[in-house]
Amino acid sequence: MIINHKTDDRQCFLDILRVAATCAVVLLHTVTGIMDTVDMTPYPLEKKVFLIALDWITWCVPVFLLISGYLFLHPGRRITFLQMLTKYCKRILLALFLFGIPYACLEQIMAEGTFRPTMAGEAVLLVLQGRSWSHMWYLYLILFLYLITPALKLLLKKMPDSALYVILGVLLAGSSILPFVKKLFSLDELFTLPDGGIYLFYYLCGYLFAKYPGKENKREGAGKGASRKTRELVFWDAVFACVLLAAGMAASRIVWDDTVQMAYNYPFTVLLSLLLMWIFREREGKEKEKHRACWQSAGALCFGVYLIHPVFVNLYYKFLGLTPLNFPKEALVFGWIPRIFLSLPLFFLAVLVPAFLGAFVLRKIPVLRKYVL
Repeated sequence: MIINHKTDDRQCFLDILRVAATCAVVLLHTVTGIMDTVDMTPYPLEKKVFLIALDWITWCVPVFLLISGYLFLHPGRRITFLQMLTKYCKRILLALFLFGIPYACLEQIMAEGTFRPTMAGEAVLLVLQGRSWSHMWYLYLILFLYLITPALKLLLKKMPDSALYVILGVLLAGSSILPFVKKLFSLDELFTLPDGGIYLFYYLCGYLFAKYPGKENKREGAGKGASRKTRELVFWDAVFACVLLAAGMAASRIVWDDTVQMAYNYPFTVLLSLLLMWIFREREGKEKEKHRACWQSAGALCFGVYLIHPVFVNLYYKFLGLTPLNFPKEALVFGWIPRIFLSLPLFFLAVLVPAFLGAFVLRKIPVLRKYVL
């Protein structure tokens, strides 16, 4: 779901995060493809499973934004507005039209049950209005962030960290914490910032990860060993915090029957995303060279996977009428496991595998590989 940025000093943890987040995005849309179109009232167990799954995987989009901020806002990287326009923005626009227009046409065909020659022109208008398939929204967001990146870099260069922390605090409180409180306690009169402010928050946090890479203390002797030991303890504390956070989110759905649904500004998603970014970054350099090459190859496919995976979701759900809910809900696996725990992973793999294969084929097309993927 993220554009494949190329750097001279490629860091493996970014590719690992890309692949992990791309898989999470596929699962996300496998779930939302059902929840957004089906009345889940007759499926209380499945609804809980879906809500827990969403809580656990919505870190994917925040992580993509953190990676973009890490790469583009990096203090050591120089990039001009003209470069942003002619290279990165152009790539996004090409992806929007090459994939968004056919998707918009398909949606019209499915809605009307027929094809009209004028649909192509209408599809262009729909893309310009941001009304192609829903997953394309991210391209409009990243296009906006690319356009403001040169200005952000100038501001960040002159801005003290204290001012940046204040801005991040305001964005976090106004676009995440207060909206959560508002939903939780039904406080309609509570003032909040637009939810979209959280995307800028993630992008700017990516800058902080780049500015403060957290390299180990290079002093010799006991100090160095103590520093490494401390960092290792902090690392495992962060891992434990992620596990505890995931358990807490699941408990809120199962034990307390929490029905609050938020997207990428859910406070616990914000915390989980930042922890995951830090954890993966801390493991940079632990991968062997042969593994680095594999992760780099897989990471190069991620943008293509993001662009085409909804084709398979729509194929199963809309054309064939097959969803994980088609399995008899009273059926059990091994006599005690509800069938949803088998059907959901099967559908996830049925989308993920052909999406990666399709992305691999698309990257074999020189024009697409050079200018889009």
